[in-house]
Amino acid sequence: MSSPALMTEGCFLPMVNLEPEAMQTGWRGRAAALSWDGRPLIGGTRREGTGAMAIWSPVHGGLLYEAALCSADMVDQAVVDAHRACERGVWSDLSPRARGMILLRLAELIVENHEELALRDTLEMGKPIASALVDIRDLAPTLCRHYAEAADKIYGDVAGSDAASLAFSLREPRGVVAAIAPWNYPLPNAVIKVMPALAVGNCVVLKPSELTPGSALRLGELALEAGVPPGVLNVIPGDGVTTGAALARHPLVDMVTFTGSTQAGRAIMATASQSRIRPVILECGGKSPQIVFADAPASDLVAPRILGEAFANQGQLCVARSRLLVHASRKADLMAALEREVRQYAVGDPLEPATTFGPLAGQRQCERVLGHIAGALRDGARMVAGGPVDRPCGVAPTILDDVSQGMAIVRDEVFGPVLTVQSFESTEEAIGLANGSSYGLAATVWTAHYPTAQTLVRRLKTGHVTVNGTVESYEGPGMSLAGEPRGDSGFGSETGLDSLRSYTAIKGVVLAGGPCRSADR
Repeated sequence: MSSPALMTEGCFLPMVNLEPEAMQTGWRGRAAALSWDGRPLIGGTRREGTGAMAIWSPVHGGLLYEAALCSADMVDQAVVDAHRACERGVWSDLSPRARGMILLRLAELIVENHEELALRDTLEMGKPIASALVDIRDLAPTLCRHYAEAADKIYGDVAGSDAASLAFSLREPRGVVAAIAPWNYPLPNAVIKVMPALAVGNCVVLKPSELTPGSALRLGELALEAGVPPGVLNVIPGDGVTTGAALARHPLVDMVTFTGSTQAGRAIMATASQSRIRPVILECGGKSPQIVFADAPASDLVAPRILGEAFANQGQLCVARSRLLVHASRKADLMAALEREVRQYAVGDPLEPATTFGPLAGQRQCERVLGHIAGALRDGARMVAGGPVDRPCGVAPTILDDVSQGMAIVRDEVFGPVLTVQSFESTEEAIGLANGSSYGLAATVWTAHYPTAQTLVRRLKTGHVTVNGTVESYEGPGMSLAGEPRGDSGFGSETGLDSLRSYTAIKGVVLAGGPCRSADR
């Protein structure tokens, strides 16, 4: 099996060696000694919540701790506090460079505390500690530094005018941003939601997933330590029905950014418009294809890449390439290579440093994925490999053949380690199958024929297209390349300079020069 790597669209981060001290101490012992504080962080202090929710660990199936389930009143406190910080200008009045320097310090603090933060993410959502360390030591600080360094690179425009006047545009922070983050990459997703908004001067109220609030709450504390003023970043744990809905509809929220399922995204968009009209960024579900043409690299070379893109993070990844479309002339050979390769995957103990594939993020998620697999088998699919395993929340990497475009397993996002396989005879058929989805996040194309690659790049209805490579095989543009989802995958960009621009409002300004002139001159 190829060396494990973290997948993030357009960026490859190789697996790092684990710290000797962590190896010697033992992650299980450190997990037992870890303390948790599930109270919300508002105005720079921890506050007592009005309700509680149990946080369970898929690592051992037991209770980790209880976090606050923030009520509408608590949400109101957080939003009002952020609004006051906006009105006082404690953050927005700083120069972009000054804000950037504080966020660079936050990146350093994440690195300094990466073992603790990684352990929290592993215990809450089940990803292997080796993967979590990459998430926290490499990906999250890289994102922080990208947004911090871009803070002073968002410009307005100057328009032509008469000789006595000056006409230009300003980009101003929108105000209070409600950020609702998912559970699959807990800390990196919190960073993606928070940092671009902060970089351009907004204040943020962050609601992490009810499954994984731990590292987001610590992020709020580290932000204070880095120099972010109290009230500029408030973190409120809670569920979607109570906390998330109250946050999205709050009248003092100026913008909403959400990552999660398409169903929840629709609800957020509707809720956000109830009290006032405001911009929304949505990154929702995906059903991304991998397209292998007859002239693609040898099957033994491409098979590990295909599985890596389908099964990264146990398949719990919005841009997972979960639909394999392969030319009919290559299918038999490629399937044989995939069967050989997938045998090397095994669901292991997430706290063991050698584990590269862990359990899913909870029993409900496990049952949901197994339900998708069972439904596919009832519909006539053939399971080449995978299925349930005898480990808490465990599902082995699953390959399903003999599927058709009309099956639910092909249409619906599974968000788990499931790869479907379909064949095609022509480029037109491949494009039709690839675009025959309501989603439009990403795609990967394998071909040696440049005109074919160009055709696919132009005609695939996705926000990202990678040709003859994967996030496992090249570094790519890092975080600088923007891409916008299509269809049921949402809209708005969260990388590149476009992500920072999204969190600004444009103001046109005309400085009219000279005295008023009479109409007859």
